[in-house]
Amino acid sequence: MTESAPTMNFGNLFGVEGKVVLVTGGGGGIGRGIAGAFVWGGARVYIASRSDLSAAAKELDAEGAGECIALRADLSKEEDIKRLAAELAEREGKLDVLVNNAAIGAEYAFEEFPADAWDQELAVNLRGPFALMQACLPLLTTAGESGSHASVINITSVDGVRIIQDDGWAYAPSKAALIHLTRTCAARLGNRGGRKGGRNITFNALVPGPFPGMLDEFLKTDEGRAAVASFTVVGRVGKPEDIGAACLYLASRAGAFVTGAALPVDGGLLVGRSVNG
Repeated sequence: MTESAPTMNFGNLFGVEGKVVLVTGGGGGIGRGIAGAFVWGGARVYIASRSDLSAAAKELDAEGAGECIALRADLSKEEDIKRLAAELAEREGKLDVLVNNAAIGAEYAFEEFPADAWDQELAVNLRGPFALMQACLPLLTTAGESGSHASVINITSVDGVRIIQDDGWAYAPSKAALIHLTRTCAARLGNRGGRKGGRNITFNALVPGPFPGMLDEFLKTDEGRAAVASFTVVGRVGKPEDIGAACLYLASRAGAFVTGAALPVDGGLLVGRSVNG
C-alpha cells in the first residue's frame, strides 16, 4: 500500500502580525524600508538611533496595520545598549526580531586613514551589533520559547564580500566581520534542543548592494543612478521595500529553516561584475 504524502501547510507563510521588532537606524534609507515592512505586516516595531526618530515613527505608524515607536540610543555606547534592552524588557518582555541595521562609513586615503575613524566605525558596525545581540539574547530566547522562531538579522554589505574599489578601509572589514559573527552566532547560539543551552533563534545576514542611503551622493542625478544601476544584473538601484521584504522572509515562517546564511540582496551585483571593476 502506497503511503500518502505528508500534508503541507502553506498558510500565512510571511505573517509577522503581533511580533515585537527592533530595527536600529530605522529612520531612513533601508532601515526605514525594513521598519515599514514590519509595520505593514502588523508588527510592533521599535526604531532606535542616537537621533530623534519620533517624526519618522509617526509617519511609519500611519502606513500599516502595526505600530512604530521611536527610542533613543547611541549604539556605540555599551550603557545605551544595555538601557535599550532593559526598556524593551520592561515594555514587552520578549523580542521576536532584532535587525542590526545602524552603520556608519568614512573614506580616507589609506595613508591618511585616522585611528579614531577606524575605532568609531568598528564600534558602531561590529561591536554595537555584538553587544545588542548579547543584551537582547534573553528577550530573543523568551520569544523563541513561544513556538515560533525568534530572528536576528544583521545588515551587512557587498563590501564585506568583494574587494572594495573605494577608500572605505574600515567599513568593509567591519561588514566582513559581521557576516562571520552572524554565522558563528547561528552555530553556537541558535540551535533548538540537543546541546545544552539550545535556543529557537535564527541568525542571518543580509548583504545589500546599491541602495539609497549611503549612496545618495551618487544617486542625485540620472547619470549617477544609471551608472550605479549598471553594476547590477537587474539594471536598477535597490528600493527600500526590497530589503524590507527580505527581512519579512527571514523573520516569518517562510524563513524558519534558514540560519547562518549571508543572503545577497544586490540585484546581482556580486555576479554581474568582476572584482576588478
